[in-house]
Amino acid sequence: MQFTSQSINNNLMIKVRLPAICLCGLIITGCTSSEETVTPAGTPSAIQAGVYDSTVVEGADHLEFVLSLSAAGSETISVDYATTNGTALAGTDYSAANGTVQFAPGEVRKFITVAVLGNTSNQIGTSKNLKLVLSDPQNAQLSIAAGTGTIIDREKMSTDSTFNHNWSPAGVFSGAAVCADCHLSNGTIMQFDNPDVSLSTNDISPGTQWKHSVMANAFNDPYWQAAVEDEVDSFPHLSGFIEDTCTKCHAPMGRTHAYHSDTNLDVEGYYRFDTAKGEDISREGVSCTACHQMQENGTDSGGYIISGDTTNKVIFGPYPNPATNPMLSSTTYTPVKSGHVESSEFCASCHTLYTPSLDPGTGAPTGINFLEQGPYLEWQNSVYAVVAGAQEAQCQDCHMPVPTDTYETTISTRPPGNPPAPRQPYAQHTLVGGNAHLLEILRDYSTELGIANSTTTPGFNDQIALTRNFLGSAAAVTVSTPATVGNNLEFNIEVSNNAGHKIPSAYPSRRVWLHVVVKSAGQVIFESGKPDVRGYISTDTARLKADCMSAHKLEGFDSSLCYEPHRDVINDPSQVAIYETVLGDINNNITHTLLQGAKYLKDNRIPPAGFTNSKAATIEPQTVPSGVAGDNDFNCVSTGEGCGADSVHYQVSTVGQSGPYTIEVRLLYQATQPGFVDGMHNVGDRVNRFKVMYDAVPPSVEELATVTRAQ
Repeated sequence: MQFTSQSINNNLMIKVRLPAICLCGLIITGCTSSEETVTPAGTPSAIQAGVYDSTVVEGADHLEFVLSLSAAGSETISVDYATTNGTALAGTDYSAANGTVQFAPGEVRKFITVAVLGNTSNQIGTSKNLKLVLSDPQNAQLSIAAGTGTIIDREKMSTDSTFNHNWSPAGVFSGAAVCADCHLSNGTIMQFDNPDVSLSTNDISPGTQWKHSVMANAFNDPYWQAAVEDEVDSFPHLSGFIEDTCTKCHAPMGRTHAYHSDTNLDVEGYYRFDTAKGEDISREGVSCTACHQMQENGTDSGGYIISGDTTNKVIFGPYPNPATNPMLSSTTYTPVKSGHVESSEFCASCHTLYTPSLDPGTGAPTGINFLEQGPYLEWQNSVYAVVAGAQEAQCQDCHMPVPTDTYETTISTRPPGNPPAPRQPYAQHTLVGGNAHLLEILRDYSTELGIANSTTTPGFNDQIALTRNFLGSAAAVTVSTPATVGNNLEFNIEVSNNAGHKIPSAYPSRRVWLHVVVKSAGQVIFESGKPDVRGYISTDTARLKADCMSAHKLEGFDSSLCYEPHRDVINDPSQVAIYETVLGDINNNITHTLLQGAKYLKDNRIPPAGFTNSKAATIEPQTVPSGVAGDNDFNCVSTGEGCGADSVHYQVSTVGQSGPYTIEVRLLYQATQPGFVDGMHNVGDRVNRFKVMYDAVPPSVEELATVTRAQ
């Protein structure tokens, strides 16, 4: 999403009347339609009890409701509960449950599990629901008296219409298929046998590589579609504004053409999601004539500039003295050399992203423009941004790599019999990134997403292989010589960032962590950070509790219960070194709703080499790490800031062990951690569809680096 606090303020003042604010007995920051409220009686200081909603994919797990108190009591607190039918029926869809929950003095959270039954019968809609109703509170007052349990039907999934990649030109835009008529391999040009990755083809022509990239599928991305639907559900009074701004970078051609031509906009002047999904120009995502028509001096958050002049359509490229007539005569575009397409700044128009922070309770702007994604700003604060420096590199050098330093090739098959001379360097259009999991979902659900006729399984497999090979160079790990100190085996693990931005970077769902195993005489005596077969780790148990996932928190909610803090010292297997961001709202509560984001409760992502906090404060203060205070070796702040590394100090008990000891370390990465899927609260088609996909294709765990060390 791309918009500013000022623009959303203007939008609210001119076009929107805020809905009435619902305050549940003044004890939560907002309400959803699923919540039933009871006005508290007695003194305002009385302890409040409430229940959070719960959602699960049928067959994946059971419903777990969280009961919460606004404060711990000095005496036992109890509340009765019972399930009631909604569209879900007891005995068919779930097992009825009832009973009494007791909170001992000092306790503030309790959990109630409702078993979900496998029901494969046909139903209307993609989900069904039930209620967990609270009653008869003792020594407390009810604030949220009922929670909704939603069961998503894994058998029901919508299928999108078939994308036609041979769509007709519109305004200044043409499809990638038009460009591929000339820029294709004939079996001789644009061929390369990649020695690092086994691929199904040696064809490295732009269209062949691009069409299986995340960029090509920016609109078809089912996670993005679900996230947009969820944000709209959270702030329905801004639905047009949200959808319009989100399509800036996910459907740039369709949206830009709509504005150029003043067509296909709604009555308020917005380009809407439903319009975009019916237009092939939008479903082609980020394509050739989008990027290659973007002018110099665009701004961040979707502020690129594309001329609407259909009489003078210019294609910007990296090569001098382009042959103009062949392209002009066959496509009506004039090729022009411009160095801006080779600069990191060019990528920043969509990959530096600010979102306005909205109050969870009122939906009103807080005045904070939150930095949701900042890879370019992180790069600016690195050794790779130093002009003429020994390590100078642009985004394209990594994400559009040359086959070899000396590789050259003819880039067009026309004019026939007289093709242009070979060009060098040749930047591949793999546009490789860090999201193999999304590529797996696109591959496995190509029919449902409507892209089966324009993509292939081998093509996605190639892109997945390239992505994993690319991730293998992002970081390195080393282990110090282990030493026995008293009853502990002590050692340090250093994680070094080899990327030009933080690791992980970009979208806040990403995380990197250490999986550490210590063995004594071949037997495991310590293990931290092991993922299960679904890609979940031990800390997800806390992160995925319903109260942590909820967009609206009860009074007394404690965000620290929901995420693992930054770890400098680890002495227990339950502790895990996780590098990630944790979003916080204006009330300092954890949130997974992007437009509620106002700050980072935690940002211990490892900075790139050369990064300093003082420079970050001048470029963008929101890029300064948070939650790492007191860790003097994080980015070597106490010895030589800017090393782009962090050391974690392990202390493993060896009581009853005699060795010899072996330490096995894996640095792991995940593009979409479970919290950002469970944290979507809407039960609409796009959200439900992606949750089913996510359950069927669990979030892949990528191995960035490994090391083994013996004592």
